[in-house]
Amino acid sequence: MRTLPMGPLGANCYLWTNGENAFAVDPSDAQATLAALEKTGAVLTDILLTHRHFDHVAGVAALKAATGCRVWMHPLDADGLRDARASLALLHGLPFTPTEPTDLVHDGDEIAPAGVPVRVLHTPGHTAGGVTYVLDAERLAFTGDTLFCESFGRTDFPGGSLRDLRRSIERIVALPPDYRLYPGHEEPTTVGHERRYNPILQIRSNPWFN
Repeated sequence: MRTLPMGPLGANCYLWTNGENAFAVDPSDAQATLAALEKTGAVLTDILLTHRHFDHVAGVAALKAATGCRVWMHPLDADGLRDARASLALLHGLPFTPTEPTDLVHDGDEIAPAGVPVRVLHTPGHTAGGVTYVLDAERLAFTGDTLFCESFGRTDFPGGSLRDLRRSIERIVALPPDYRLYPGHEEPTTVGHERRYNPILQIRSNPWFN
């Protein structure tokens, strides 16, 4: 796996190769993703999207056109591929090319991008259709902007909910403590570390979390 920070917000794109095939998580820069793929010699067969915001989906239309890959996304966030307002690209005055997901994922789904077994958790809160992709065999998960190292995603954009985010993070940290967590921004962490240090889990009395 390679981590490729992309775009003005430094969103993490994760490129996973499995023999001759590869999948990408949240590729926001098509050219950078294709350049990384060329170095590996692998073919992009799948894109996994954790949520709808432009800094995670901006490269999808061009990559889909260039490779014919499948695009996996939760239906509640699919409008982020279709609409510049939903993706927040319009808010930031950025160009936006609409496209469609090829495949919709739901909580509990088991998929196999590039032949790699992946389990889907619906983890709303940052957005309504946010998901976490769990690779149990590799003991890791891609959390998007739901959970960061000792932090968590903002909830003040449309579709956000602090209550939902708290519940989603509780689901993520119910994974075994040694699982590595790869977030949408900044450095990776572990389930065990977040159980101890993530601030959203330390607040018990605020009614917004109940």
